[in-house]
Amino acid sequence: MSKRRFHSRAASIPWLILASSCATTTPSYVDVQLPAYASAIFVECASTNGALSFQVNRQGQTLEAAELEWAAKPNGNWGLASYSPFGQTLFQIQFIKQSQTFEATGRRGNWLDEVSIGKDGFLRYKGQKLGLKPDEFPCFFSGHLPRHWLRQVVSYTTDSEGLNLAIQDKERLTAVRIAKHGGTTPWTWQSTSTWDVYWGLRRESVQLQSRKDASMVLTAENLQDIECRWSPKEEE
Repeated sequence: MSKRRFHSRAASIPWLILASSCATTTPSYVDVQLPAYASAIFVECASTNGALSFQVNRQGQTLEAAELEWAAKPNGNWGLASYSPFGQTLFQIQFIKQSQTFEATGRRGNWLDEVSIGKDGFLRYKGQKLGLKPDEFPCFFSGHLPRHWLRQVVSYTTDSEGLNLAIQDKERLTAVRIAKHGGTTPWTWQSTSTWDVYWGLRRESVQLQSRKDASMVLTAENLQDIECRWSPKEEE
């Protein structure tokens, strides 16, 4: 693990401990009034669309790369597709919210065959929970966080570096850090979610960072050094 990644995770530990203390009792949610620059990070995930450059990397080597377009519908369904220069569909992924299933067609990486959705609504890779829900991804694609997370805030504090939110969604505990303008961090916000596995004997985590170069970086403890990175691109 790089020093940078260790530092970013270590910075979230106090908020993860705070959030963990909330998991033993019924959550007590708090209303928050965020400043405009922080409030703009949280958006509705449906009825959105865009294009992005996407990479899957492992220890600095690119495993997959594609130029993608995505669109989310008001009913919660969304699709992700890659097209050839001639407009042919190379591959397509469709998420169907009502049935909580994925449909994939065309050329795609073998790793997609290992992705599923658990009964609890969370994504799984090779049967292991990833701590994110499929209907949240349209927000992540656009570099934002789901607005409904603001209804699940159990703690809100500020410090010299920015804002800290502790968010509880059932057993998932999320620490969100939002940097103040002009800060020294390489990211504008980061979200670290943790959850128990093996009946509470171990905790795992997944982290999203919105970098200052407009790219998004996703890492997870159980993805074995895999990094997913994407950035918005102008549609031609």
